[in-house]
Amino acid sequence: MLKNDLQEKVNRLISQGRIQLGELLAGGVVSDVYSASWTVEESAKNIVVKHTKKDIAPSHIFSKADVKNSFSKAILTHNFDVEIQKALKTSTPVIIEHFPKENITLMENFNDKGYTLLQELIISEKLPNAAGRQMGKKLAALRKKLTPITEQLNQVESSQTQFDERFYELKALLYNGRIDIFNEIENTFLSPSEVRLTWTDGDQKNFAVNEKGEVIIFDLGRMIKCDPDFMLPNLLGHLGLFYIAGYLENGTNFLKECTNSFLEAYNPDYKLNEKKFVDYFTAAVLHRGMAMRWIDKRIGNKIGEDSIKNASMHLGDIVFNKEKRIENIENLFSIITKIRKAAISGLYKRTPIKI
Repeated sequence: MLKNDLQEKVNRLISQGRIQLGELLAGGVVSDVYSASWTVEESAKNIVVKHTKKDIAPSHIFSKADVKNSFSKAILTHNFDVEIQKALKTSTPVIIEHFPKENITLMENFNDKGYTLLQELIISEKLPNAAGRQMGKKLAALRKKLTPITEQLNQVESSQTQFDERFYELKALLYNGRIDIFNEIENTFLSPSEVRLTWTDGDQKNFAVNEKGEVIIFDLGRMIKCDPDFMLPNLLGHLGLFYIAGYLENGTNFLKECTNSFLEAYNPDYKLNEKKFVDYFTAAVLHRGMAMRWIDKRIGNKIGEDSIKNASMHLGDIVFNKEKRIENIENLFSIITKIRKAAISGLYKRTPIKI
C-alpha cells in the first residue's frame, strides 16, 4: 500500500485526532513500518505504524507463483504477532491500537524511551559494550517463555516454508555431492529431538538497544515449531555478516559474550551443540550475504556487494567442506576473522583467497 493510501486508511480507523506518517523505518516483503505523529486537539505524540501487506508487488522478486504462494500466509503473521506478545508478556513496544481486519497496528515509538534500532547502532558504531550480554539474556528468557506455550498456539506459516526461505542460499551453495549436508541440516531443523515454538526472525532489525545495553525485541509473528537451537546462532550469523563487512571491530568477542550470557541465563543442564551452532550461523550469513536484497544497502556500500557475496560463499565453502567440515565454534570464529580481514581489504573482488 502506498504511504498516502495507508495514512488515509489509518485516519479513517482511529476514533479521534489525526495521524501524519513520517519516514519508513523498515520495509520488507511482508510489512512496512513508519514513524508517525498522532495529534489529538493540541497534544501530539510520536508513534509507530506497522502495516502488513495482503499482496506482494508484481515486480517483486518473490512474485513468481511458487514462492508467492509460500509467502501468502505471511500476511497472517501480523495478528499472530499481537497474539504472541499477549501470551509472552515480554519486552516489546506497547501496542496502542490494533486493527486485525486491516493488519494495522499502532505502537509506541521506542526512540522516545531511549532505544535505537540495533542495526543503526552497529552502522553508526555506537553499540554499547553491554548489549551482547543483554541480548543473550533476552533470547534465553524468550526461549524459556516459549516452551510452555508451544502447544497453546498454532503457527501461521509452515516450518517447511520458513526453512525453504531461510536456507535457500545454502541449498544453492551445496552442489556437487554436498546435497546430503543440506538434507541433514533440513532434517535437524524440522525434526529435532524436541520441537518447540521458535522465533526464527531474530535479526538486527528486530532488536532495539538503549545506552545501558538494555534490549527490547519485536516482530515476533513469524514463529514456527522447529529446532529451538536455531534462535541464537541465527541472530549471531546476521551480526557475523556485519563483522565481515567491517563493522563490530571486536565482533568475535561480542558474539562470544552473547553466547555465554545465553548459556548462563538459560539452563545449567543445557549443552550447546556446536555443530548445529556452526551450521545455523553460517546459513544465516549466506542468507543475508549472498542475497543482498535482504540487507540494508549501507552494509554493502562499506566494502562492496561483490566482496560481501564472495566472502559469504567462501565461508560456506570452508564450513561445509565434506572432507574437513567445521564443527567447532572457536574454529568458526577464527575463520570468520580471517575472512573479514580479506573482505575489508578488497581481496574478494578477485578470486577468493586461501584461508
